[in-house]
Parts: sequence; C-alpha cells; structure tokens
Amino acid sequence: MVDYIRDEEEQAELLKSWWKENGTAAIITIVLAVAALIGWREWQGYQAEQSADASTQYQSMLETLANTEANAEDVSAKADALIDAYPGSAYADHARLAKASVAVEAADYDQAAALLEDVANDGATDELTYTASLRLARIYLQQQAWDKAESVLGATFPKAFNGMALELRGDVAKGQGDLAAAQGHYAEALEVLQDGGEKDRVQMKLDDLNTAS
Repeated sequence: MVDYIRDEEEQAELLKSWWKENGTAAIITIVLAVAALIGWREWQGYQAEQSADASTQYQSMLETLANTEANAEDVSAKADALIDAYPGSAYADHARLAKASVAVEAADYDQAAALLEDVANDGATDELTYTASLRLARIYLQQQAWDKAESVLGATFPKAFNGMALELRGDVAKGQGDLAAAQGHYAEALEVLQDGGEKDRVQMKLDDLNTAS
C-alpha cells in the first residue's frame, strides 16, 4: 500500500513538473486548434454562400441567353459579372463559353476564339477544357486556319470527346482537299460515336465523299 501511495505522489509531482514546463504551450495549442476549427467552419460557410451566389448568377445568365428577346449586351454583362466575381471557377469558364457563343452569332470569330482559348488552355475542369477545344477548332475551321485547327485537334481526347474530334479532323482534311484523309477520319469517328444524330451526320459526310470519289 505504501508503494502504491508513493507511486501516486511521484506521478503527481511529475505531472506538476510537466505542467510547469509545458502547460502554457498546451493551452496555446488547444486554443489554436479550437480557433482553427471555428475558422474552418466559417470558411466552409463562406464558400457555401459564394457557391450559392455564383449558381444564382449563372442561372440568371442562362435564362438571359435563352431569352430570344434579350440582346448580346445583356448576356455579356451577366457573363462578365460572373468572370469578375469568380475568375478561376467553372462558372467563369461557362460564362466565357456563353460569351463565345454570342460572339459567333455576331460573326465575331476573333473574340470567340480568344474566349475559347482561355478555357482550352486553362479550364477549371477537363470537361470544360475539351469542350472549349472542340469549339475553338470549329472557329478555326470557319476561318480556314487549318494549321491552328490541326494543332488543337492534335491533342489526345477521351472517348466522350474523341468522336467529335475525329469528325473535325475529317472536316479539316476535307477543307484542305485531302479527301482520302477525310474519309479515314470520318470512318474512325463512326467507330467511336454512339448511335444518334452525331453519328448520322458523320455517316452523311462520309457517304458524300464516297459518292464524289
């Protein structure tokens, strides 16, 4: 029993000694941990508010874009507000794609290309990057900028985008007068594309080339 009491006393003395040496640091550590937890929760709340606001602005932009009575300035203004407020987000990239669509409708292909290049070179997601790249290739096709189109389409595309990329490579080859290469790209695209409108369109292009040859 005496040994047990002695052990208890020794442990108490060790605890007192440790607290004298480390008590202040322990309190600081606990305070910092609690502050960090509170800060993280506040940051999460702020992020949620930002995301909700961005989503609301994005929906408003889409509604304006779909409104046949709205003008290009209205769409551009709402798109610019998204880009300015959330420059590195997917919402901003979607806004750039929307502005590019408006620019294409106005036949302002240079502006459309500049907007699409921003997303194609540094998209917030892979899907946005690939989407912008294919749209950019179409702009270059419209401008008959064959080298630029080939440069964009020379990248590796995942299966979901590869069929469209192959179709565009066929369009580039056809535009340059290389019908054999165009036929080859269209045939490859048909192997990748799922049944539907896109596959039917490519089949028509291939049939036209086969008839012409």
